[in-house]
Parts: sequence; C-alpha cells; structure tokens
Amino acid sequence: MNNHPCRHRSSGFSLISASLLTAVILVFGYLIANSALSSRQAAKSLETSVNATQIAEAGIQKAIFCLNATSGTKCGGTYGVNYLGESEAVFGNGKFTTTVVGSGADRFIVSTGYTGGGQSRVIRTDATTVPPADSTAFGYALQSGDGGAHLENNAVIEGTLYANGDVTCQSTQAKTEGDIWVAKSGGSITACRTYYHAHADKIFNSHIDGDAYYKNDPADIAGTTVDGTKYPNSDTPTTADMPSMDLEFWHNSAVAGGTIYGDYHPPDDPSCLNPIGPKKIEGNLILDNNIDVCLYGPLWVVGNITTYNNSSFSLDPSFGAGSTVILADDPSDMVNKGKITIVNGTDIHGSGNLLSHILIVSTNSSLSDTSPALSVANNASGAIFMALNGTMRLQSNGGAKSLAAKRLYLDQNAVVTYVESQLKDVRFSNSPGGTWRIKEGTWREAAN
Repeated sequence: MNNHPCRHRSSGFSLISASLLTAVILVFGYLIANSALSSRQAAKSLETSVNATQIAEAGIQKAIFCLNATSGTKCGGTYGVNYLGESEAVFGNGKFTTTVVGSGADRFIVSTGYTGGGQSRVIRTDATTVPPADSTAFGYALQSGDGGAHLENNAVIEGTLYANGDVTCQSTQAKTEGDIWVAKSGGSITACRTYYHAHADKIFNSHIDGDAYYKNDPADIAGTTVDGTKYPNSDTPTTADMPSMDLEFWHNSAVAGGTIYGDYHPPDDPSCLNPIGPKKIEGNLILDNNIDVCLYGPLWVVGNITTYNNSSFSLDPSFGAGSTVILADDPSDMVNKGKITIVNGTDIHGSGNLLSHILIVSTNSSLSDTSPALSVANNASGAIFMALNGTMRLQSNGGAKSLAAKRLYLDQNAVVTYVESQLKDVRFSNSPGGTWRIKEGTWREAAN
C-alpha cells in the first residue's frame, strides 16, 4: 500500500510548486519580452530624435553657409545679409525649415528638423561676424610693473607713463609728453622731464612743466624745477593693473590652425597671397633678410622669435579694424624660451586700417636690461609690445605705439607714439571679422 498521508501532501506541494514556478517563469518571460520591446521602442524613439536633431543642425549649417555665400544658387535665390531662411528644404529622408532674423553683425537662427515619420526637433543659435577676441587693453603709452622704467637721453614718450615702480632718466633730455605716475609707496621720479604733471612720493632733479604731486616739502622735491603748482602731502598714486592676456585663448586659437614642428623660416609673401596663421610653431620663428610675412590669425611660438634686415609682419587686409597676436611662450621654460628680438628696420603694421594692430608678446622672465625678454631696435615701428614677466627694451631709433612690461628700458632716440583714439577700443581677435559664424555658447535645443 502506498497511501501514507504525508506522501499525498508532498505530491500536492510538488504540483503547487511546479505551478508557481511555471507562473514565475511566464511572468519573467513576459517582463523580459516587454522590456526588450520597450528598449527597442526607446531606441527607435531615440534614433528618431537624433535624426530630427541632426536634420535641424543641418539647417543651422546651411544658414551659416548662405549668410557667407556670394551667390544665391544654393540658397533659394537669396544670400548674404538678405538671407532669411528656407522652408521644407530636403535633407536625406527629412526636411528642415529655417528662419534668420536680425541686423548688423548679429543674426538669430531657428531651425526645425523633420524626419520622414513626422518627428521634429528645434535648434536655436546666434550668429555673428564679430570674431572671438581677448579683452587686453592698453590705456597708456608706457606701463610698467614693479620693475619700473628707465629712459636714456632723447627718448621720447608721446603719451603718459604709468609705473608701479621707480622711474629714472639719464637726464632731463629724456622727455615725456604726458603725465608720469609712480604708484609705489616711497617711489620716486629721478632726473626726468615731463611736459605735463608728475605724481610720485618723491621727485628729484627733474623738470616738471605742469604740476608736481609729492609727499614732503622740500625734502621730496629736491633739485626739481616745477613750472606749475606744487602739491605736497599728496596721496601715493594707486597701483594700476597691468594689461593681461588670456593665454589659454591664444594657445587654443593658434592650435586650431595646425602645428609646425621645428624652427620655421617663413617664405616671402609681400602681396599677402599666402598668409599664415592661426598656427602653433614648435620651435623658433625666424624672419630672414627681406622677408615679408602676412598673418591671417595668431601665431604661438614655443621658442624664440628673431627678425632680420628689412623684414616685416602685416595683417591680411580682411582683418579691417581688427587686430591679432604674435606670442612667444614656452610654459615649461620661461627662463630660456619666449624671447623676442626685433632688429634692423623690421616693419610691423596692421591691415591698413588705423585701428588695426599686431600685439607682440613675450612671456620670458628675464629682468636684465642687457639681455631682456623683448628687444626692439632700429626703426621697428607700428606695433604694440608686451613683456608679461620680464624687461622690454626699446633700443636706439626703435619705435612703437604702446609698451607694457614688468620693467621698461628706453634707449637714446627711442620713440613711443600713443594715439588714444587708435588704442582705447582695440580688439585682439583670432580671425578676421566679416565672416558669419555661430556665437560661442548660444547653441541650444528648444521645445517644439
């Protein structure tokens, strides 16, 4: 006999367990199948969304193309500043519709992309002809850091000298045709001539055509002729911030144009037929005798820069009122690299517009007057020079529009001609203006 009650209960439990297990398997199978179906649907929806977004982006790129176009052949008949967008332009298996509104150097673009299945996405962005720029500003003819400034006989500053350190002159034959400021506690002006005013705690053996602002009378004005009014007990001038540079911006801008490895001797290009830049140069930049170089963007030289007889730098005419930068900078070796030597009649000028300039910058750290970070000699003219960490020396007959350095040294007959109207609003950009581009940071996806 096989009728034990426990055996019957065990058989019943087995049937129940099998049923439960089967049910669980069916439920999990359904969930897995449903999940797979949902995943496929989600993937399909995402693919459709991506396609719609890509079509909308194509509309943005087409709008930029047509704003820069010189004919309406591929833009529905209109182009340039008259381009207002397109309706239902075919792209792959979809279409896009764009609208372009605005005036002057700015436009607002909206592009809606449609897939063949009816899905849509909207992209909005701003466009401009104003290129990305650095906000470096030059408010004085000469500006120095705590290294101060020294002027030899017959050096001429046509503008204001502002120093965060002492200012010395070989004699009063060195002339400043603007104010001299020394923003240093206990700082001094010694043996200088200014046609305007002098501001320092101490002013010794100088000739001041205007007024003198100093600390103690008569000890701190000894040996000085003041044609205007004396103002003892004056406050020490406020330290001025030196011009600064966004080095990362210029590094990235130069690298975007590619890299030249090794020392680079540019070919002669007097007619600007083959301009260079933006470009990074992993080596020294050398302008040989009688070489004219035309720039279409910034240069970053990870080495030293040297020019020779009758060479020149100029900007491509397309820069218009824009300006750009030549930078000598090796972040890993500022003691030996990043030096600039401009010699023997090198000509440096902008695009031909009075508001266009080339800013030449050294990051070398030499504070030596005899081996400076940046040296300009013999009639080099038409540029703005800056030595961020070292001495800038303008040698005999050297010329410039503005100088800024940790320390400044001007030799005999050096001349700096500062014209405020040309420099107060100068913009140093990484490319010419006049070309439509997406304004950085304005791309965004919007709700339908």
